[in-house]
Amino acid sequence: MAARRRERTDLYAELLEVVRRSPGRARVTRLSYAVGMPVDRLKALLAQLGTLGLLSSKESSAGATFELTVRGREFLDAYWRMRALLGLLEEDSGPGFELPR
Repeated sequence: MAARRRERTDLYAELLEVVRRSPGRARVTRLSYAVGMPVDRLKALLAQLGTLGLLSSKESSAGATFELTVRGREFLDAYWRMRALLGLLEEDSGPGFELPR
């Protein structure tokens, strides 16, 4: 069975969750390994999340580190609530009923 392609919102949430769990240590290489994404693609995604106000970055002599913003925390909270609600719908669908993908 082929792996399901990750949706953009899933990528955002996965990356933001790794940053949340790595306060002060979220560097590009660590994030790349954690989310399984090449560094060049990850840098583009980090820039996009920064533009959206979900991440902030701090430059130092050792390189940039990333931190979640208040808006990033709000996004993650809403994302996990929505995932939980969708999980309830999938559990409650019963035989003969399938949610559209």
